[in-house]
Amino acid sequence: MDENRNNLYQTEVEWKEKEECKIYACWLDTIYWLAGGAKYRLLEAAGTARDVYLMSERHIASVVGEKACERLMQHKRQYHPQKVWNYVKGNGISYTYCREADFPQKLADIPDPPFGIFYKGKLPEENVPAVAVIGSRKCSEYGKYMAEMFAAGFAAAGVDVISGMAHGIDGISQRVALKAGGSSFAVLGCGVDVVYPKANEPLYRQLQKKGGVLSEYPPRMEPRPALFPPRNRIISAFADVVVVVEAREKSGTLITVDMALEQGKEVYALPGRCTDVLSMGCNRLLRQGALIAVSPDDIISDMHWEHQTDRSGSADNGLMDKKISETAKEIYVVLDSIPVTQEEIVARLRKNRCTLTVPQICQGLVELEIKGVAASQNRLYKLLPAKTN
Repeated sequence: MDENRNNLYQTEVEWKEKEECKIYACWLDTIYWLAGGAKYRLLEAAGTARDVYLMSERHIASVVGEKACERLMQHKRQYHPQKVWNYVKGNGISYTYCREADFPQKLADIPDPPFGIFYKGKLPEENVPAVAVIGSRKCSEYGKYMAEMFAAGFAAAGVDVISGMAHGIDGISQRVALKAGGSSFAVLGCGVDVVYPKANEPLYRQLQKKGGVLSEYPPRMEPRPALFPPRNRIISAFADVVVVVEAREKSGTLITVDMALEQGKEVYALPGRCTDVLSMGCNRLLRQGALIAVSPDDIISDMHWEHQTDRSGSADNGLMDKKISETAKEIYVVLDSIPVTQEEIVARLRKNRCTLTVPQICQGLVELEIKGVAASQNRLYKLLPAKTN
């Protein structure tokens, strides 16, 4: 047990160092006019986000050019990393970036990945299927009905709904998914502390409770036309499938489709009447080879998705007949049958905003082993299969 405590203490120190690097990465990511590729190059050249902050002006210029260097140095003079971090955290905003364990792998795998993500609520879970439901802002009654039907069907099957919280199909599908008991995530074309459109503020609040609001743009960034096309690649990246409910022949929705295809994602379109302007985009997609969907079951069946159960909600049921402390329950939720390191356990607990100290985590792990719920070998921890009578 003493050895475990020492190992976890070392892990806690390493975690604090990573947290410091996250603060500097957050500072770097608030330089909105510095492209993600430039931020990646700076990180590669420096080694850590903290070292980027400490780089000489000459070194920075050699990596990103004179003009970008000048602006970066100006930003450095105006904003200290800790001040930026205090603002972000003080406004209930979370942040992760490409070097963090919780940075979504789905984003890391796309062309032009974002350097980091600001979010309120939570991030989509990697193992939960997700569909991007997109379409016209000025939708028809048919489009509204179909968006509601598809969103409710996905929610019932435990499939996350990803969209942009815009007027029309986006907001309708997300609102219904939440009402049906599902989870939904909105990717914004502005800062996560900016509600746009204002009329969707109730939805914005609900998303933070039952999903998340995310953006690659820094806090306080107001919406601009140029910011929306790039954010669409993040909507499609988080989704396993993109569903176009309604779209004009020349529509911003089709930008998301192009990005989804570039990312290798399946694209479905809902058919409409040939004379409906709002269905011309969908009908053309079908002619070009998009998959057809007339109900959410079509997609659920094609993708072989089954209803997703809430792991955290089943924690108490799995321990009903055991006298397990609340501390052990918190640790139980982040364990699974695949062995994980102590560092990963701490990272998962921190992601869940768990405030357990190192000795408490150590004690909880020992308790789970004594109760026969978990096992450890070579400093790796895993859950044991539940015993059947």
